[in-house]
Amino acid sequence: MTVARVTRMIISASQAGDIQFLDTRSHRDAYLTIDAHRGSLTALAVHRHAPVIASGSAKQLIKVFSLEGEQLGTIRYYPSFMAQKIGSVSCLTFHPYQILLAAGTAGAHVSIYADENGQAR
Repeated sequence: MTVARVTRMIISASQAGDIQFLDTRSHRDAYLTIDAHRGSLTALAVHRHAPVIASGSAKQLIKVFSLEGEQLGTIRYYPSFMAQKIGSVSCLTFHPYQILLAAGTAGAHVSIYADENGQAR
């Protein structure tokens, strides 16, 4: 299980594939649950300043969500002549100040992903 704290919320994920959002001000159950990856969640990252989280799975898939639970994007392997293969995701982390996501895979590869709508600096 991975736990990350964002201001007044705790974001928790389990290997079963669910991501739960809890409010530290109330002692109730999770106020939001996302079924991100059915039975294969292997990594979770929360951005320090931007309202986004990313989850990775053993099924060669990364999903990016807003803190409201909306799925913002998916990174997956598409078979083609020049496609880069993404392996089973073992770790994820965001750059502390930019919207850049690094993913490590079981095949000893590291990939860095940027928001396609972001402007190059």
